[in-house]
Amino acid sequence: MNNYNNPKKEYISLADLPLNEEGLISRINGGRGITGRLNSMGVQAGQTIEKICGSFLGGPVVFKIKNTYSIAVGHGIARKIILEYNKKNEPKQKL
Repeated sequence: MNNYNNPKKEYISLADLPLNEEGLISRINGGRGITGRLNSMGVQAGQTIEKICGSFLGGPVVFKIKNTYSIAVGHGIARKIILEYNKKNEPKQKL
């Protein structure tokens, strides 16, 4: 699913997004129930979200949508939200 024309772009889940980074929602891997629930909260494909808080071991993941309000979802649901993530330019290490 990676875009080979841009090596800095990749698709990751919200749970894997680094803290204080932004991603564009590409899709939601879930059934009608979870997709409908997330859509009613404003979590839809094409929205930009920023991860505010989360743990790699599990627990809630808090994110901001449209830079306006925060939403907390469980770790399992965060894994179903797939984002288009552009890696920032990482500084080159000196040898």
